[in-house]
Amino acid sequence: MTPEPYTCDLDQDTETILKMYLFENVLNVKDIRNNIVQGKWNCAAIKPSLILDKFQVAVAANRAVVAEKTQTMVTRTPYAEILYNLSLTKNISQSLSKFGIEKGNNLLVCFLVKPGKDDCEEIVNQIDGDMCQISDLHKFTDMEDLKTAYKLSNLTEDVDLLDLIVSRMVTKNFVSY
Repeated sequence: MTPEPYTCDLDQDTETILKMYLFENVLNVKDIRNNIVQGKWNCAAIKPSLILDKFQVAVAANRAVVAEKTQTMVTRTPYAEILYNLSLTKNISQSLSKFGIEKGNNLLVCFLVKPGKDDCEEIVNQIDGDMCQISDLHKFTDMEDLKTAYKLSNLTEDVDLLDLIVSRMVTKNFVSY
């Protein structure tokens, strides 16, 4: 049985659905990255080690499609905007290199699907790796890297980490961390 992607409706006015696929043991990471950078593939490839929960990506994707609709994107594509929105930094190249794939063999692939335009299957079929259930995402999270990326060094036990991360993501334009 092939794992199903995670799907989530984004802002209603954008008529966009987020689809996420999780892969491990990917052998063609370099080709995937090149296809995305060259604009051949319309998707975002994210390091799952920096993702605590799929909600984190859904928030970043929702902000990206709203920015695209209102023509306020900071980056060139909504997929780069997802990576930018995941990061705390306002530096685009740092955001893309920190959250985008470069090496490693695990990845989280995100698609923004609009009515009548869904090329997910064509791209997913070209990924040479093992597709996993999105519910396994927590197994790929590297807590030390995550805490470093979101500057979460002095936390108490009773803090909801996901709430804190999402709050920091959406307030990066107003607060310096």
